[in-house]
Amino acid sequence: MTTHQTEPELAPRYRIGVLNKAFDLLDVLEQNDPLTLTELSKQLATNKVTALRILANLQARGYVERDDLGRYSLGLRLLELGLRKSAATDLRSVAHPILRELRDRFDETVNLGIPDGAGILYIDILESSLGLRMAATVGARDDIHSTAIGKAIASNWDDNRLARVLSMPLHPKTARTITNAAQLSLELDTVRGRGYSVDNEENETGARCIGAPVFDHTGDCAGAISVSGPTIRMTEDRFLHIAAEVQAAAARISERLGFRP
Repeated sequence: MTTHQTEPELAPRYRIGVLNKAFDLLDVLEQNDPLTLTELSKQLATNKVTALRILANLQARGYVERDDLGRYSLGLRLLELGLRKSAATDLRSVAHPILRELRDRFDETVNLGIPDGAGILYIDILESSLGLRMAATVGARDDIHSTAIGKAIASNWDDNRLARVLSMPLHPKTARTITNAAQLSLELDTVRGRGYSVDNEENETGARCIGAPVFDHTGDCAGAISVSGPTIRMTEDRFLHIAAEVQAAAARISERLGFRP
């Protein structure tokens, strides 16, 4: 009979010593005032050369800072990551009841996404009760150029951030995907002007989606929401009505996040 090792039994073979040392170092800095290299190496029970190599890499990425006296402390990158996680959690908790109302009104799948590097990350999805549903799942990542959520978010980016997306390869997801940077730029101008975005079978064949941006108390675009469904249900006669409701829901979420136009 074949036996299968459990995950805890397999875990030790995947442990990376220097990576664990880096995490130990961050834990030590979190619990103490700024420390010198000597103090850190003693607390980590490791030599100065190893400690310095770890510190140099963490410092280069912003996870550790070094003051004029040569003492090390936690860097702002950790704060940024914490704030981002907190913001995503707050956005989800604020948006969820409004998304539920939107889902119940149309019985189509409702999505909430945030920017994630050069793409988007789904942080909440309320599925339709009907047979045909879209394939996205919470925690999944998707593209900016082919999704309604991505277009809604990118339409509110400044020129520099938008230029980075437009300079990247725009891979086709379906025959309808926009793969030309100039065409995508024009599409985002349209989205910006009318207040909502459209994915017309650009991300998934047979699926249509309508999105709108969500803004936080600073006025930044924190993410976007969308309603998606199969083209046989997302018909032209429903389209404008759904678009208006998506915009209204996004505005309510933005207001609860403290946004003031």
